[in-house]
Amino acid sequence: MIDESKLAKLKAPESRALSLEDQLSAMPEQQLQQLLRLVESLLPQPGPRAVKELNLESELMEQYEKTKRLMDTCLLDTEVAVNQKAQVANTLVATLGQLVKLQDDLRLQQTLNLMESTLIDVIKSQPDPFKEEFFEEYELKARKAGLME
Repeated sequence: MIDESKLAKLKAPESRALSLEDQLSAMPEQQLQQLLRLVESLLPQPGPRAVKELNLESELMEQYEKTKRLMDTCLLDTEVAVNQKAQVANTLVATLGQLVKLQDDLRLQQTLNLMESTLIDVIKSQPDPFKEEFFEEYELKARKAGLME
């Protein structure tokens, strides 16, 4: 037979539904951590607000590492099509190319900075009339080149 009191309880709205806070506090720690990681992965990540704040080297290294892990995973997976494996490999090679270019650009910038400091040291050792003439000419040429306003 059907117990009418139990049936009535089922049909009646629950008197006290648990709030979201109560539900979360009742969750085991491990599930809560998983939920937090999931929510963080779905939220937009705050990034640099300007290009100058962007650390290209670390961003490229992170991209390279992610692509390398993806390539390692998909190369072992027999269900991944060959053309997709090739695309991942090409992406990895392109990322490596960008890293090499970044290193070359950095090396060039360091060389230019060294040349500039050497030139400044040489100019400082010259007599005052030479320095004045040099800087007048430099300012004129720099304005023409658009380096100064």
